[in-house]
Amino acid sequence: MSTTAAIPVTPRSAPAPALGARGAGEGLPGIVRGRSEVPAPAAYAVFDCETTGTTPGVDEIVSLAIVRLDAGAVETARYARIVRPSRPIPAEATLVHGIGDGDVADAPRFAEIAAEVLGLLDGAVFVAHNAGFDLAMLQHAFASAGIDYEPVAVACTLDAFRLLEPLADDHRLQSICARRGIALKGAHEALSDVLATAALLRVLLLDEGVAPETVQLDHAAYMRLRSRGDTRPASQPQIRRVFGMARSAGLLRRDGGVDRAQVVALVARVTGGDDVDSLTRAQVQDVYDALELLIEQRAAAAHA
Repeated sequence: MSTTAAIPVTPRSAPAPALGARGAGEGLPGIVRGRSEVPAPAAYAVFDCETTGTTPGVDEIVSLAIVRLDAGAVETARYARIVRPSRPIPAEATLVHGIGDGDVADAPRFAEIAAEVLGLLDGAVFVAHNAGFDLAMLQHAFASAGIDYEPVAVACTLDAFRLLEPLADDHRLQSICARRGIALKGAHEALSDVLATAALLRVLLLDEGVAPETVQLDHAAYMRLRSRGDTRPASQPQIRRVFGMARSAGLLRRDGGVDRAQVVALVARVTGGDDVDSLTRAQVQDVYDALELLIEQRAAAAHA
């Protein structure tokens, strides 16, 4: 563990004013509080890990990095370790992050470094890009070591930038960094990724003036925004979701199956066309909205 200077970012000409709830009133898919509107946390712990796969509870961490920052976004500690999993690292995972069995042969098990890791996270907001995945992997690793870890709060930089830049081409770590003038060297290398994520955290705190731990992204609204005007064909999973929602909305035949005729009628009312299988990505979001309303009305009637 070592103390280092903060990684530089390219600021805008002036910080954004600290606001109250930003979001729906500005056409954004969710809300976030201004940094000055909520108490500042004691610290932020920015985390990234590379793993044997993508299934929390099954796959394991093979490398991790943490950068701890104070409430003013100044780096106070930096930590990076290779970790030896209990099983061989799959070749497809090595292709992503470059870590193979030979690299971890002399590395500690997670249980051997768990106390160090916990000390860096203690009392801090947990920050990651796609925080749900990283937190699940980390909590599983801690649980395997007999430790119950629950962060004081969670901030996901992926969700934060989806909220603030919903129409950007994509929200991969490297893409956001490129848009914000942040250098990212060695993508899918834990320390490089965590330093880049820490830089994005500073952008949120110092440039955007928001409290990232208060982000509440409305995923449905986010997808509607991104699909607006999108004339590409809806995917098969999107079409299947229409029929799944139709079941929940009660558009059923007497035998209990989904009534395609009712679905077609709803699609025609919403989009002006009756070919369910040829919906565009923009149209399918409108159909979702209509079905969601029917589901809510059905639930309200059931409780009346």
